[in-house]
Amino acid sequence: MSTWNVPCGVAVHAELVGRSWIEKGHKLTVFAPMEEVKTREKDAPYVIRNYSKYYFDPEPFIEADYEVFVHHNIPKMPMKELFNIFHGIRERAKTVLIAHQGSVSRDPYFAKFDWDAIVCFDERWKSFLVDVFPAEKIHIIPYPCHPIRHGDKAEARRRLGLPEDKKIVLIYGISAHKYFSLLPSIERVNRKYPLILLVLTSIDDWFDLFEALKWRYNFIELRKEVLPIEELYTYLHASDCLIYHTDSSQDAVLSSTVHTCMGAGRPILAHYSNFVAGFDKELLKYGDIEVKFMDVFEDREECKSVLRAASEYVKRNSAEKIAQEFIQLFEMLALEGDGKR
Repeated sequence: MSTWNVPCGVAVHAELVGRSWIEKGHKLTVFAPMEEVKTREKDAPYVIRNYSKYYFDPEPFIEADYEVFVHHNIPKMPMKELFNIFHGIRERAKTVLIAHQGSVSRDPYFAKFDWDAIVCFDERWKSFLVDVFPAEKIHIIPYPCHPIRHGDKAEARRRLGLPEDKKIVLIYGISAHKYFSLLPSIERVNRKYPLILLVLTSIDDWFDLFEALKWRYNFIELRKEVLPIEELYTYLHASDCLIYHTDSSQDAVLSSTVHTCMGAGRPILAHYSNFVAGFDKELLKYGDIEVKFMDVFEDREECKSVLRAASEYVKRNSAEKIAQEFIQLFEMLALEGDGKR
């Protein structure tokens, strides 16, 4: 039960892991919201959209054939309605909560569920989840990475109609407005290294604001895109680097963008924030972003070292490996159930 086929961190996790299960021969059913936003691509046959903020159809949960029920918890999930049928789900399947929220949910039903297991991404999540659920039920399984997939820069640029004689800096995502403060720094770098700031966003307001800024910063190129990951990787391969610049007031957060994009083999310049606190040597973290551009454009050793570390991180936390960790958890829960019987 998760968002699916939309640009958000919950959907990225569900899709990377869920599709890995399918590749391994497991059967998957996805209960997804009836999204109002445009999806990236056509839903697969195993996706059932049966609820929204104001509607909930319980029949698919009752009629579908499954042994494990995995719930991705985010604020817009209909927790009251799910709680009303949860006993019937528990009678037929092991139940697992994946806790995405960076603090205890304010939903009054959050703590009422008797999950067989709760999964979180690192100790930051566990530190507050133990106040709600038994510690022995909480398991740490890292957030998955998109597999390594390198590509040819020149070929990618030809496919996308981008020039081959300039540096290309990529901004991607629904929070593109948070990058406005970087434009003066990027302009100074542009004087030495002619570049294109390629902005991909599906949000109309952010697109329009960047469009208005082009009169002042003529190195901006805009594309309004809702991209499947395959196409996103073509843009990453065409680029010299990706910028990630955002923060949060919550302590327990991480960047799905970084986990999605790191496998492309392009350096990621990341603003120091709690979103990237879990990374050590895998990113070019910046206070002064202009210095980090020099590391990339002059192919300095620091940039090469970051790419090596990023590659190792992706291998350790590949979607395939993370998906298998979940399967092992499900098998353990099944054995515990057999022992109780």
